[in-house]
Amino acid sequence: MSWTQWRLLARGSKWFNDGFDYDGPCCYELGTGGPCGGSIEPHYVGETANEIKRMSQYGRDGSHLSRIISWHLKEGCCIYYRSYGVRSKAEAVEMQNRILNRFRYDWNGRLNRGD
Repeated sequence: MSWTQWRLLARGSKWFNDGFDYDGPCCYELGTGGPCGGSIEPHYVGETANEIKRMSQYGRDGSHLSRIISWHLKEGCCIYYRSYGVRSKAEAVEMQNRILNRFRYDWNGRLNRGD
């Protein structure tokens, strides 16, 4: 397996769910791009037992990132995600933690490089 291509999740008040195609555990990144700056910049890494359900949560209400996602959308950014499918939620958690131990994501409040 490998990372998917970046997929559009939100632009303005419109949420897109046509890229949801994996009904299983994954590690994922959320990023901004498009009108606010062109290339996609990753801001958050997470894990889930079900990609479709998790991305749908972000689409419905922004989940725990609702304020920051709303702010970026109002500024004209698009929200994107990409994922890496794995065999289990435990494997997704391990992958997320390895990534957070190496890199700093500005939307992750904890676990960033030992923070």
